[in-house]
Amino acid sequence: MENGGKVRFLEPHEVQLLLQAPNLKSLTGLRNRCVLQVMYEAGLRIGEVLALKSRDVVLDDKRIEVVRGKGGKSRTVYFRTDDLAILIDRWKSLRPTSDFLFCTIRSAEGKGHPLSPTCFRITFKTYLVKASLDQSITPHMLRHTCATEMLRRGVNLRVVQEALGHSWLSTTQIYTHVVNDDVRKAMQG
Repeated sequence: MENGGKVRFLEPHEVQLLLQAPNLKSLTGLRNRCVLQVMYEAGLRIGEVLALKSRDVVLDDKRIEVVRGKGGKSRTVYFRTDDLAILIDRWKSLRPTSDFLFCTIRSAEGKGHPLSPTCFRITFKTYLVKASLDQSITPHMLRHTCATEMLRRGVNLRVVQEALGHSWLSTTQIYTHVVNDDVRKAMQG
């Protein structure tokens, strides 16, 4: 949690700047853009994204099966855009052979290895610099942003709880401050 007990989320222009930072002409950039966009659109934790196997993502349904979520819990989530489906399909066709969907590009034996969350966080920081964004932004804030946007669209809190894989509704309720702030701003002018 950030900002004195309030959850920090990204504004739409910040999300766009961050998603534009990876160079889609390179394999690494394509992979990293997919990882960022999955965290943002599906609300996944970094460890959940990096644990995905190719079979866990069904592009026709825009569906992701999180088999190894926090606490060993499984859940099904969805992403919104055709753009992400196209990017993942492109990545799948170009990526090295690996059990993991978002794997390393090079290895001694020519097979991609799982990415480590720590290494991805370092890469994430370089994208923040490239996008001229606040250095205090973390990958987890993409998850916060997904939840916040869902609530702003009027999605039921219980549905948001399921999508995020929270055991307790009280955990999900931390995102309701945003809706309350929006109501206050709208009513007070």
